[in-house]
Amino acid sequence: MSGPLILTAPYYDRLDDLERRHWWCRSVRRVNFDLSLSRLSDGGTVLDAGCGAGGMLLHLAARRPSVRGLGLDLSTDALRLARRKGLRFLQLASVIELPIASESVDLLFSNDVLQHLPEGDDARALGEARRVLKSGGLLCVRANFGRLAEGEQGVHRRYDRRRLAQLVRGAGFTIEKHLVLHPLPAMLAPWRHARHAGHGGGGLAMSVPPEPINRLLAAYTLLEDAVTRRLPFAWPIGDAQTVLARRQS
Repeated sequence: MSGPLILTAPYYDRLDDLERRHWWCRSVRRVNFDLSLSRLSDGGTVLDAGCGAGGMLLHLAARRPSVRGLGLDLSTDALRLARRKGLRFLQLASVIELPIASESVDLLFSNDVLQHLPEGDDARALGEARRVLKSGGLLCVRANFGRLAEGEQGVHRRYDRRRLAQLVRGAGFTIEKHLVLHPLPAMLAPWRHARHAGHGGGGLAMSVPPEPINRLLAAYTLLEDAVTRRLPFAWPIGDAQTVLARRQS
């Protein structure tokens, strides 16, 4: 399936729709929130570093109105869509040079950002995350999982669990939870018409499946995600991984 080139205006338009409706986006957002928000005090500051069209911040405001959500992104197109949602605290900036005061953030989200950065900048981005987080602050990283597909463009690398864990620990964090998500959907991916397959061919190939399938997968992943969070081990197969880590003093 073809799709708009990543980091373009059509890309963010489609991403905005996906974040609202697609079972996959709803699942990974729920996992991020369930892992992190129970550890966040009222009045805390949350930074979405690479906020895109602002879907995460919008749901954060609905779920935890007592916290302050900040967003930044390199794309003016993304921030335009985010502002249309009524989001206010947004900045045009890079994740490798955050215009945020040191030790001022309680929780930082990095969602599907690291794999798009040039070699070495993923480590720089996590170093910046550590700088802006308070002592004991939380980092919630979502990244891809598995091997880079042939012809896959717009993605500089894919991470296995070990590589991502080493990157996070190397930046000065202690990992509290490391999950691999969607084992069954990943196994069924070759037979699904609409699947999360990265940005094949340099474009955003993901699209919302027919509504009955979308509802079925949404219901299934609600159960699967709950099981995944409670397992004492990580699935060996999946289509994404999430790390919750705490900044070391």
